[in-house]
Amino acid sequence: MVEEHRDPIRTALVLQGGGARGAYQVGVLKALAQICDKRKSPFQIVCGASAGAINAAPIAVMSQDFQLATHHLEELWRGLRCSSIYETRTLRILLSGSRWAGNLIFRFASLGATGGILDNSPLQRLLEREFNRPRLERALSSGALHALCITASSYTQGVAVTFFEGATGISQWQRARRLGLRTPIGPAHLLASSALSFAFAPVEIDGNYFGDGSLRSTSPLSPAIRTGANRILVIGTRDPWHQSTTDEMPTMPPTFGDIAGHALDIMFNDNLEADYERMQRINETLTLMSEDDRQKSVLRPISSLLLAPSKDLREVARVHADDLPRTIRILMKTIGAWHHDGRLESYLMFEPAYVGDLIDLGYEDTLGRAEEVRMFLEFDGRDSG
Repeated sequence: MVEEHRDPIRTALVLQGGGARGAYQVGVLKALAQICDKRKSPFQIVCGASAGAINAAPIAVMSQDFQLATHHLEELWRGLRCSSIYETRTLRILLSGSRWAGNLIFRFASLGATGGILDNSPLQRLLEREFNRPRLERALSSGALHALCITASSYTQGVAVTFFEGATGISQWQRARRLGLRTPIGPAHLLASSALSFAFAPVEIDGNYFGDGSLRSTSPLSPAIRTGANRILVIGTRDPWHQSTTDEMPTMPPTFGDIAGHALDIMFNDNLEADYERMQRINETLTLMSEDDRQKSVLRPISSLLLAPSKDLREVARVHADDLPRTIRILMKTIGAWHHDGRLESYLMFEPAYVGDLIDLGYEDTLGRAEEVRMFLEFDGRDSG
């Protein structure tokens, strides 16, 4: 869409959740760095939720060196294992699971219940080690970064809270079930945003308890727009074209594991895709309005590009399912998710072969759309990085 005014060009990167599927985002970012071939990041606004928050932080922190940021992310992800994110030792899982069950059935008898089936203390340690607060402050003060937004779901208030840092002109906001709060962002906010409901314990921040940012994020593109974006690049983690065939229709009732996989699919993807379609409809409506009506409207056109997998990531996950730690395979068999459609595995399998395949797929998919990406980012004459 052709923009009708000369406001500063601010391009936002939106990274929604997806658990281990976040590796696909890393591949896309690697290709974007190659396509733009600039040191300075093409994204002045970076927004993340769930696993997307974990990827958003390094991109924002290293806004002055996009090439280094993407290289670091790829190196980090390729070195991950499930044990880098959550405890996979049998005793730890039994302890966490028994505490969770005790909390569910006999809360009074459950001392120190974790609030989740899995213990994500390895992820907490990783985030505390990786997050570079001074570098984030330098990115903001230099102007390379206009805003960083991290969304988490408040169990205490029942709202989606976007924690943000950015230019002084950005105001806090409050909408239906959505808040934008200016606050110094740290590892706790990233951990809260990625604390998958039921799987991981809620994270306490300033007396409130938070969980996965995708849970209540009914408008995932809103933080980018609220902080001043007029271009938004979205990296999805589900192929938008897949339709179930008759062969895929279940002949038996869904198991608990099947339902859990569908819940994650809905939480991570449906709201993002719906919000993206809504923004496109608004853009189309604006083109039908007269110049005077457009000037009076509070709405403004937002250029957008969605980069999503060309393959069903469930199929990729099924190939590597046996790479999951034995304890996780047993857990998945217990809940009826093992060797089903691969949906749950695709979110939980932080193992090198699967992660590597997703990174490679994201990279190849994006290079295949290189000219479209170049045109969208308007490097000729617009970018001075």
